[in-house]
Amino acid sequence: MGDNINAVAGNETSPARTGPGTAGAGEPDAWLAQAIVRESPEAVVVADPEGIIRVWNSGAERMFGHTAAEAVGQNLALIIPEKLRERHDKGYRNTMATGETRYGDTLLAVPATHRDGHRLSIEFSVALLRDASDEIVGISAVMREVSERRNAEKALRMRLAELERLLPEAAAGASQT
Repeated sequence: MGDNINAVAGNETSPARTGPGTAGAGEPDAWLAQAIVRESPEAVVVADPEGIIRVWNSGAERMFGHTAAEAVGQNLALIIPEKLRERHDKGYRNTMATGETRYGDTLLAVPATHRDGHRLSIEFSVALLRDASDEIVGISAVMREVSERRNAEKALRMRLAELERLLPEAAAGASQT
């Protein structure tokens, strides 16, 4: 099964499909798919059905602080906050068993953990990966860190709540004059 996930994820190429123009209609050649994953500024992570990381691009290295050598072969728990791991594992096992995910066309926003332990806010989408016989060989996630934006939104919500709290006081003071 590991060979299947590597072939799907673009870590290995078949000798029969290595040059331009060898992919099926609408599908990138293996070299092009690998280049897209490798060069993407977003984190691209692929895990096998057991939740073991098989692909970890340079975007994931930047986002999470782990090199590919450190992350590949590790469980996804590497980037999941400890208090959310049990819930994640349950959902992941269910998705692998049923072949269905509620998140296939939804952008998810969740917390994640950086190598140094600080918390990240990330948004990501997932795709189930299937081999030629339609067997699920893994799942891919394309992730973007949005911590700065989330913090700015939180500050704006707090400021708005403060102003809404002050508004009745200001209106009451103005009506007394």
